[in-house]
Formats: sequence, C-alpha cells, structure tokens
Amino acid sequence: LRVVDAPRACVPLDTAARIATWSGGQALLPVPPSASRGQARVPVLHRDGGRAPLIVFAGKGGVGKTTCSASVALQLARREKVTLLSVDPAHSVRDVFANQSPPPNLTVETIDTRAKWRHFRDTLGEQIDRAIGGLSIAYDSEAMRKLIEVAPPGADELFAITRLADLIAEGKQVVVDTAPTGHFLRLIDLPKTAGDWVHEFMRILLRYRELIPAGTLGEELLRASRALHLVDETLKSDRCRIVVVTRPERIVVAETKRLLGELDARGMRAGNVIANYLTPQNDCPCDRSMRGYEMEVLQGLDVVAIERRDEPPVALDELASLLPLDSLR
Repeated sequence: LRVVDAPRACVPLDTAARIATWSGGQALLPVPPSASRGQARVPVLHRDGGRAPLIVFAGKGGVGKTTCSASVALQLARREKVTLLSVDPAHSVRDVFANQSPPPNLTVETIDTRAKWRHFRDTLGEQIDRAIGGLSIAYDSEAMRKLIEVAPPGADELFAITRLADLIAEGKQVVVDTAPTGHFLRLIDLPKTAGDWVHEFMRILLRYRELIPAGTLGEELLRASRALHLVDETLKSDRCRIVVVTRPERIVVAETKRLLGELDARGMRAGNVIANYLTPQNDCPCDRSMRGYEMEVLQGLDVVAIERRDEPPVALDELASLLPLDSLR
C-alpha cells in the first residue's frame, strides 16, 4: 500500500489548497498569532438559576454530543434521578457505559426508531387482523398501507417522541442525546410536518382502539399522536434547555450557526454553545497557531470551551468533570 507521511498541520485543513499541500508531505508551519487572535478569550456562561427538566444536546455528527450529554447526566444523577435518553441511531451512549455501569440514580435508555418503524410498518396489518378476527377491514387496511407509503420524512421519530412525552409527563429530569443536525430538525418539526398524516392515521386506528392489543406498536402510535403537542410545547418553553455542541473548525461552526438560526425560527432558544476539542493554551508554537485560528472561527458565538486532552476521558468520574454544570445556562 502507498503510505503518505503527512506531517502535523499547524493551520486548519479547511481548504483544498491546504489539504493538497499537507497530503503531499509538506509541513504547514505555525503562523504567529495576530494581536486580536492572541487576546481572544472564551467566556464562561452561568446558569440563570431555573431548573430545566429537559436538556437536549444537538449538533453535527462527531462533535461530542454523547460525551457532553453523559457528562451532564452523571452530574445531575448525584442529586436526583435522571434519564439519559439516546435517539441517535448510532447509540454511542452505550459505549460510554460499556465498562462501567451507570450510577443508581441514572437510567440509560436507547430507542432504535428505525427498527421500530420497520416492525410497525410490516406488522400493523397483522396485529389488527388478529385483533378483530373475521371482520372485514379491507378498505381501511389498504388506506393504512398507502399512508405508510407516503409517511413524511422522520415518521420513525414518532416512537422517540412517545417515550420523551412519557418522561416529561412524569416530571422526570431528562437529558437527550440527539441524532446529527438534520435528524434533530426533523424530530422537532414532527408536530408540523406529520400533523395531518398522523391525524389521518389516527382517524382509522381509533375505530379499532378497543381491539388493538395493549403494548403493540399500533397502541404506541396512538399515544404518539397525543405526545406531539406536549413535546412541541415543552421544547419551546423555559422547561427545556437546548445545548448546541460544536468544534472550533470553520465548516463545523458554519453548520452550528445554521442550526442556531433554525432553532430561533422555530421559537426555540439555545442556552449554550459548547466548543469541544479546543486546542489548549501552552507554549507550543503549533498549538498557539491553531488556537488563534480556532478563536477567530468562534467569534460571534458565546461558547463554553472544552479543551483537548492528551488522554480522552474514559472513567465515569473523569467524564463527569468534563463539562461543569455551572457553565450551563
């Protein structure tokens, strides 16, 4: 195999020219930081004192949402019962607790929405057929099959909405690890985009509500229709804090700003932006160069910084210390 010996880059690899130079084996040397870069500082934001029973971590894939959500959940679990809910299809949160069990006050749940949707789609007709025996529902069965075929994007997220609504209704403290930006926006848009579709589906299912077996996916979708309003209302209230996680890279920050704009357009307010994996301050010329570029990229955002560590946090105690609760608002 051909191996490229690419040296460390002391400037961001965010243009085609820089990537070509770097991959060709040429070093990209530190650039002395300008006065503005050298003096830039990351503010630390403090909570406004209100308790948010729902904390949602959002952002681009790979920025550290799972790590940050687990850190906050572990800290909250020291004083109250907490549910850490993963609606990300990757379910990286399971890896966090692969070697250590969560503390007694912390419940970790994962929802495979895609698998549940496939199962629902493939078995709903059979469930109803079994429930009502010899009755003929040919017309409604065909209507439901057609509705499934024209389901709006993100319809599988209804199953996540259902569980989230249950936890909200129970008054539980919930920390949510979401899927990357596009999936997250589909999730919060479900009350609008899936409204008519859900109502039509419910109109048919409600005819057989007495016959749909308890615990089946048909029953779960019935509950999802009622859950949409509750979740939408909570996301737009002061009972929810949306924490956006980013990395100090030009392309990632651009998506972060778009996400913040989308949240604002939907009447939702992001409480914090977490800048993860920021180059630490030290005497290394390369690190100083990179930090200068990173601070320029982060201008215009009020962020809480998590600096890059030589060893990533693995033990739960280390993870809990990564993002102090008093830095959130």
